[in-house]
Amino acid sequence: MAGVIDISFESNIREWTASMVAFERQQLPFATAKALTDVARLDVKPAIERQIDAVFVKPVEFTRRGVAYRPANKSGLASKVLIMNVQQSYLEIEEYGGVRTPKKRALAMPAGQKVNAYGNLPRGTVQRLLARRDTFSGRVNGHGGIWQRTRKGLKLLVAWRDQASYSPRFGFYETARAAAELHFPRRFDAALSQALASAR
Repeated sequence: MAGVIDISFESNIREWTASMVAFERQQLPFATAKALTDVARLDVKPAIERQIDAVFVKPVEFTRRGVAYRPANKSGLASKVLIMNVQQSYLEIEEYGGVRTPKKRALAMPAGQKVNAYGNLPRGTVQRLLARRDTFSGRVNGHGGIWQRTRKGLKLLVAWRDQASYSPRFGFYETARAAAELHFPRRFDAALSQALASAR
């Protein structure tokens, strides 16, 4: 895989400091840290959650809960938005694309079965199908899978595959950068105004 799914935001505030007096500059670390944290928490994190809703069909709440943020502070002027480890384990390939290979013998690919929000078989589907009397796992005419015996012949329910290819579609980084660039200026102005008011 290409790597973890996270993004950090730092601020080049020189353009704001040129005309400031010394008193105002003293408040910059606090204001910058607050602005970066607010952008991560109030703008980027919700934007990623909305992107999940837009890209995936009926995503489970667990996936949304995987979007997290790390605040900035005066000594570390960078905030971060990230996907937690468990959710990242299946969203990573949706961000970067690639080929998924089976952890065990083969991938179970749906063939007429209902799928979940990510196009995969719901948990327990294979075990449930194999527990039926009218099904078996094997190869028919060179095609491996779970087959059902019907009056009209054999019907493929689940296909065994050696790998599955995915194209990038999540858009985590593009969404995060766009939200940060759009909202940071007003977040910084608000945070600086608050810092100056509280310091007087």
